[in-house]
Amino acid sequence: MCGCPTAVTEHVLDIARARLARGESVTAIARALKVGRFTLYRALEGDDRR
Repeated sequence: MCGCPTAVTEHVLDIARARLARGESVTAIARALKVGRFTLYRALEGDDRR
């Protein structure tokens, strides 16, 4: 890793998971949370709740 701060904290992931469960798209969630779509996909990778 580059030593950069984490863009997606556990709090942001919890919000994203809840919104995904309601059927919202990853693109819309990423835009609302002000993180990149690919960044959010990577953070959710391997998440069984997706």
